[in-house]
Formats: sequence, structure tokens, C-alpha cells
Amino acid sequence: MTAKANPSTLRFSGGVFTLSLLHLPDQEMGSPRQALAAQGTALQLLRGAAVVLDLAGTDPARVPAYAEWRQSLREFDCFLVGIRNASDTQAAAAAAQGLPHLRGNETKEAPPPKTPQPAGASSGTVITQPLRSGQRHYGRGGDLVCVGAVNAGAEVLADGHIHIYGPLRGRALAGVQGDETARIFCQRLEAELIAIAGVYMTLDDTQLLWGQAAQVSLAGEHLHIIPLDK
Repeated sequence: MTAKANPSTLRFSGGVFTLSLLHLPDQEMGSPRQALAAQGTALQLLRGAAVVLDLAGTDPARVPAYAEWRQSLREFDCFLVGIRNASDTQAAAAAAQGLPHLRGNETKEAPPPKTPQPAGASSGTVITQPLRSGQRHYGRGGDLVCVGAVNAGAEVLADGHIHIYGPLRGRALAGVQGDETARIFCQRLEAELIAIAGVYMTLDDTQLLWGQAAQVSLAGEHLHIIPLDK
């Protein structure tokens, strides 16, 4: 009598995760470890983060030292999980190292800028209570609106814009699915970290507009902070 096979307990499903992008320049920059050490305190805020190497700015024929990047990132408590915007040559070399080529938000010509939608726009998520340290909220598929404060150690993420009608003291990551037109709006900028479409910036009290109403936008590979009423 043939024994029946036990049904598999494994189950595959989709998921959305926030990955940190590390953009590699085309020019030589010394060893990966030296390049990472030059980032200073920025890497301290990314401890435990999953990192993707973005190769859009590199020579398609140049293959990065994936093994060195993996080891160096691990020394800074980060984990290399894949690459994106890679040529066939770069992707083949990455596959040999066990690194997948992540597609889905490849760099391309930016669409015309969108007019920021007002708070409460459709497909938005509204958080009415202040966020405490350790709390994390994600506005999937649209904007995220926080009526109160986002305190130090808290994190808010959105596929679209982020609107905060109180102090922003924690982390805010807008456009996490690659929307480079997303913006961050807050009544008082005191953030630990801000990011749009994977481009991030750490802040402290020496930052221009610190403690003031501000908005953050992305142009190219740089974040721009301007007064909220501009």
C-alpha cells in the first residue's frame, strides 16, 4: 500500500518591504569598507537594514566587488539582499554570488511632477494618535496623514506623500515603492531620518529649517528641504 504524502506546510505569498538603496557611483571610490565608513552616523540609523545596490550610475561593463560589499555591509550591521538597475553582465555576476536582480522599479525618465494632493486625499491612511517610539505605520497605495506627532524612534512610511500635522521627530519615508514625486510635509521638522524613493538623509539640530514647518522633495539623487509655504 502506497503511503500518502503529507501535504506541504510551506506557503508562498506576496509582501511589501522597505529596502534601503545604496547608489554606487561610476568612479572608483576605494574599498567598500572605506566608502561606508565615510558615511558616518548615517549607517547607525540603518542597523539591521536590508540593502540593495543600485547600479544605475555605473559603467554597465564594470562589475562591483559584490563579495566585498556584502562583507563590508555586514560589518556595519546591514545585509546585502540584491541589486537593481544592472546590466546583463552585472546581473550574471551577482547571480553567481547569490544576489537576485530586483526589477519592478527600474530607473527611467521621470514623469512630469505631480501637484501634491491635500491631506485627506483618496487612497490615504489617517493616523489620529501620536506615534510613540517603536511604532511604525505604512500608508500602502497612497498618502499617509498623521494628525499628531511622530516621536523619536517612531517610523512612518507611505507609497505616496506623508503629511504630519505636528512635530516630526522620528523617521519618515515617502514614495517607498519608487515614486520620486512623493513629498514629506510637516509642521515642525526635527526628524532623525527622511527619505523619498530610497534616497535618504539624516538630520540634526544644525539642519536648515530645523524646528520649522517644512516640505521635502527629491530632485535627481538629492533631497531638498524648503519652507512649507513655498
